[in-house]
Amino acid sequence: MTSSNRFANRLFLFVVGLVTLAVGVFLVIVALPGGGALRDLLSPASSAVDDAVATTPIDPTGGTGGSWLPLALALLCLLLVIVFVVAISAHGHGRTDSVVVHDDPAGSIAVSSSFADTAITDALRGRRDVAAVGVSAWTVTGRPALKVRVRLTAGSSPAPVVAAASDVARGLDRVLGETVPVLVEITGASAMRKGSDSRVS
Repeated sequence: MTSSNRFANRLFLFVVGLVTLAVGVFLVIVALPGGGALRDLLSPASSAVDDAVATTPIDPTGGTGGSWLPLALALLCLLLVIVFVVAISAHGHGRTDSVVVHDDPAGSIAVSSSFADTAITDALRGRRDVAAVGVSAWTVTGRPALKVRVRLTAGSSPAPVVAAASDVARGLDRVLGETVPVLVEITGASAMRKGSDSRVS
C-alpha cells in the first residue's frame, strides 16, 4: 500500500530505464570499429575509454575487433531495463472503488469503498480522542485493502484508538462476509507532535 503517485513512479522508472539503455547503446557504438569519430568528440574521456577497450578484446588473438566490456555493460543495462519493466508491471495498482466483489451466474456484486469509508468514519469520529478520520481503498497484491488514517486530539493516547479501530475492522469483516486487510495509521494532533502506530488486522 502506498500513497505515492503511481504515474510519477512509473514515469521515473521509464526514464531511468531509457537513460540506462541509451548509455549501453552508446558504449557499444564507441567500442565497435568505426567508432573513433564519436570518441574524438569526447576527447577528455576518450583516452580512458580507449584503454579500457584495448585491455578487454573480444578475441585475444586479434582476429576480431572490438571489446567485450561494452557488450557486457550493454547486457547489464538491458537486464536493468527488464528489471524496471517487471517492477512497473508488478507495482501496486493504486486506488480501487470496491472493497468486495462477488461473482455469481447472475452477475457481479461489488461493495463500494464508500460504504467502508462511511462505516469506519461513523464508528470512530464520535470518540473524544479522535479529531479526524480518513479512509481509502487500495489494491494490494491483487486484492482490495483499506487504509484508515486517524488523527488524535491533543494529549490523547493512541492505544485505545488502535483497539477501537481493530474492533471496527472486525465488525466490518462480519458485515462484508469476508476479511479485508486494514492498515490503521495513527497521527498526532499537530505536526510538532506527530507519531504513528500502524496495525494490520
